Amino acid sequence: MSRPAVRPERGRPARWARCAALVLLALIWWGSWPTPEAVAAADDCHPEQLTRATVDASTRLDYHKRAFAVVHGTVTVKVPRNWSHADDLLLSENSEPYRRALRCLLRDQENRLYHRNDEWREKRPRTAAEGPWVTAQYETLTWVQHRGRVQTGPWVIDVGAHEWTLTLERPPALENAQWQGIEADVGGLDVLQFSPVPKSVSNGKLVWGDPAGGHPPITMRIKVPWQRAWAASAASEPWKIVSDVGLASLWLGASLVVVVAALRARGHPTGDTVTDLEKGAARWLLRWGLLSGAIGLVVLLLFPHWDGGRWQGVIGVLCGWALVFFARPRRSVVLAASVVAVVGVLLESVPALFGQPWRLPLVNPPSRYGFTALVLVAVAVLWLWLAGLVAWAWRLAREGGMSWASVTPWRLSRTGAVLGLIVVLMVGWYVWAGEQAWKRVTWLSDQTSAEYDLRHLSDVANGLIGFPLQIPLWSYTHTWVLIGIGIAALLRARALARPEPWMGPVGVGQLLLATFFAVVVMARQVSISYAGNNVLAGLWLVLSIVALYALLAVGRRLSVLTQPLEGVPVSPAVGETITEARHSELTDRARRYRELHTQLRQLDQGKNENGLTRHAVEQELDLLHRWRPPRGAPGMERPWLPSQVTVVDVALSWGPHTNWWDNARRAAFLAFCFGVPLSLVLVWSTNVNRPYWWMKVAKDPTGMPDLLWAFIGWQITWAGAGLVLGALWRLLPGRRGPVRALSLVITYGVLIGLATLGNRLTDQELGSAATYILTMMLVLTLTSLAMDADTFRCERHFWTSRVSLLLSIYQLRGFSTIIAWVLVQAIAVATLLNTFRNINLRGH
Repeated sequence: MSRPAVRPERGRPARWARCAALVLLALIWWGSWPTPEAVAAADDCHPEQLTRATVDASTRLDYHKRAFAVVHGTVTVKVPRNWSHADDLLLSENSEPYRRALRCLLRDQENRLYHRNDEWREKRPRTAAEGPWVTAQYETLTWVQHRGRVQTGPWVIDVGAHEWTLTLERPPALENAQWQGIEADVGGLDVLQFSPVPKSVSNGKLVWGDPAGGHPPITMRIKVPWQRAWAASAASEPWKIVSDVGLASLWLGASLVVVVAALRARGHPTGDTVTDLEKGAARWLLRWGLLSGAIGLVVLLLFPHWDGGRWQGVIGVLCGWALVFFARPRRSVVLAASVVAVVGVLLESVPALFGQPWRLPLVNPPSRYGFTALVLVAVAVLWLWLAGLVAWAWRLAREGGMSWASVTPWRLSRTGAVLGLIVVLMVGWYVWAGEQAWKRVTWLSDQTSAEYDLRHLSDVANGLIGFPLQIPLWSYTHTWVLIGIGIAALLRARALARPEPWMGPVGVGQLLLATFFAVVVMARQVSISYAGNNVLAGLWLVLSIVALYALLAVGRRLSVLTQPLEGVPVSPAVGETITEARHSELTDRARRYRELHTQLRQLDQGKNENGLTRHAVEQELDLLHRWRPPRGAPGMERPWLPSQVTVVDVALSWGPHTNWWDNARRAAFLAFCFGVPLSLVLVWSTNVNRPYWWMKVAKDPTGMPDLLWAFIGWQITWAGAGLVLGALWRLLPGRRGPVRALSLVITYGVLIGLATLGNRLTDQELGSAATYILTMMLVLTLTSLAMDADTFRCERHFWTSRVSLLLSIYQLRGFSTIIAWVLVQAIAVATLLNTFRNINLRGH
């Protein structure tokens, strides 16, 4: 019996297919369902509650009379009180609910770690509650200093080579809010394209309303001036290379001039032979010029373009050690520097010992030992560079015979310990400023997340890594002081080597003094950066040197001591007849001339207290006008002083001291003292009393050290200007000290005027050029008055004050003119400072 055929069950495969489809749909549905975190992130801001919120957004582009364009932005959001986070806006800025509420109104919630390096804010957002509404106003600003994407508030700027595009990016939570007013003020720039069509356009201000058809993206494309486009491109290649080369030309050019001057000084002594003091001063100035040029090549040209590993840190340590070693301090100092350098090189070259990678920057935060290694490297590099600069300052001064270097030797237990304290303070400031900078760029981040802490630690670590890389450049830009010390030491050695007093430095001495003027007096005063580029920096070194030579050329024709004597066949200059032995006689003759001149005026007024006749007074005045012939010309008829020159003019032109170097030293000291209050005023007016100053300096790794150095730098500038005035005292035009000072101030002012002309051409801020000129004039005028009083210091005990002595020297009429001149300068300085203060407040 056959079995019956089994019939297939046609329904079973269908049921399996239906089950598989259901399972697949379930998986798809389950995979597409948002996670609890995603649901929380999406619903956290509750955008459905913000449909009645109103938003006003405005931006303003400020590009005129500044190096970089500034973009100001303001967003005002008015939210209903029934919004879940409305009351959080009234809390402290440091509370997480407050930051969460502002994140909803100002940011995209997809990413809660916000890094906006370009966005700055001077103050916290202003919030207020009134009735059923809470209002928050957020103000931002940014400097456009690079190409690419720049964000400030809801505005995004795409910076191109010649055209910029501004786009309004609405936060997702406010996408359906009522955007009542959107304004963009481009300051009259050419608008090439906009979308959508604005509601109104007036004087470069475009206004959009909230269209009924939705919220289309608002964009506008503008054409910026070439100056601001160039400034924004300065940080990109090849302009950055050009700028670095221009900056290097200034420092390397100064090193080259120093080397040439030192070599010429060794081959052209002031006397018959080269003294030991000249040899030592010239040799060490030559060494510094060569070392400064070599380190400058590395720091200015290689460092900025060396990317990747830790070789920058290694080279920074070695350069610092080289500074200390080649200054040849005590063995204990060299040993300490070598130990510090070995530790620094080991930490940088073998980072694996501390669990750190070779490549930089760090992605993950290092361990505790890794942080310790980073701090030690920063301390090592900074201590080596500071120790090297101090060692060279001491060496250059000591080889020139300056007393302060002999009295204060470079001891490790003293100077090294002081430098250690300075290093600790600077590293501490760097960490604190880095923390403020981190808060600035991430203040709206979710600071309760673990990722925030990791990124924070990584930022601190990378900041410590970057600090040693900034130290060489920062330290090198202060080496102009060493050039000044070395030149001053060599000038002193050459002045002391001359057997007889002379009217001033000659030959190599004038080249040294011109270089000193260019580096110490002028380098910090003129603007070497135009539209963010330093391509013309080296030009100012050449112009400053040429300017001082031009002043000397004028002085040879117009100064009192270069005028030829009259009444003899051979007419030597007045200054060539004065010797050290005749210096005291010169002041006695000048004093007698003033007495006779006073008696002559009394006779004109009908007074005759001494019983002298007018003829007798005039005869004695004629005898004083007679001059001794030059030494080595016996039997020569006594010549006359030039008709327009008096014996008082000769005494005042010769100065208070026999040697021109002593005049220079005295004038430098006087200018240093007179400049103290003006340095405080300038530091305040050009740094502290400016908009956004503290906002930026508190986040600058070298902000506070730079502020302290600004005061020291001004004091050195005043002393340097006084030294130049005193050294050229006998060669400058004018019969009175203030006139001589005015000739130097005119040279100073012409150079600053040329720099200001460059600022005008590039449409950037003019700075404080007028203030610099007037303050320099005031300092040098007061210095010149004190120099004239010192010329007759032997009479000081006859008068109750220096003012009374000057009254006698200048006579009443001339002194009243000088006093009026000083008062005008003081009033002009005060007026300018008040004007700048008001301008800053209005701009603020």
